[in-house]
Amino acid sequence: MSRLRKGKKFKGGSFAQTFRKGIAMKTPFAVVVADENPEENNDPKTTQEDVKDEDMSSAAKTSLGPKDEVPSDVNVSREEVDNYFEMRKQAKEEEAAAKAKEEEEEEAAAEAEAAEAEREALSQGENIAGSYEKEYDPTMTGKERRQESRENKGQIRDAKKEAKAAAKDEFKNKKQAIKDSGLKGKEKRDAMKDARKDKRDDKKSIRQNKRSAKKDNRKGKRKARKKGRKNK
Repeated sequence: MSRLRKGKKFKGGSFAQTFRKGIAMKTPFAVVVADENPEENNDPKTTQEDVKDEDMSSAAKTSLGPKDEVPSDVNVSREEVDNYFEMRKQAKEEEAAAKAKEEEEEEAAAEAEAAEAEREALSQGENIAGSYEKEYDPTMTGKERRQESRENKGQIRDAKKEAKAAAKDEFKNKKQAIKDSGLKGKEKRDAMKDARKDKRDDKKSIRQNKRSAKKDNRKGKRKARKKGRKNK
């Protein structure tokens, strides 16, 4: 029974190649074809050797991949190969060094930015709120509460002095920067005007933070006194 009747696909290859092989070889098939086409069978150009060569060349062409193709104009010395890899290594090292330098610069910039933010917060008196601890307790006597209040007030005053000193230094630095910049006329006056405005804003912020801290201290003192009275 034919393989086609079984539902299988014929994979015998090119029909033309199979036909030419059958003619070239000494088989009954070749004899029958020769009787029908005597002129084609007597062609001296088609021999068994030619068919084999053609099959081999076509198979070689079809099995040849991109990696198997070797260019004919390759003429590279060992020294050139070593130089190529040395250049690649040097390029990688330079790239790594540049990346490390960039990371160091970014880290330094981040630290400078954090220091500037901390200095700005100090010059505005934001350190005052955390300069003292409310250690009031309901079991304290009136004398102990007053002592705690005085200590907290002293810490608030010290924090205010530190903030005012930072604001003063900031204003001096701004004045010096304006002087070193070489600004003249209106530009210099505008720069000084902005610096004085920043100084006034810092002083106002320091006063507000001081009042808020003192108010919070008094609130903690009153709360402890009320709880002490309830416990009696």
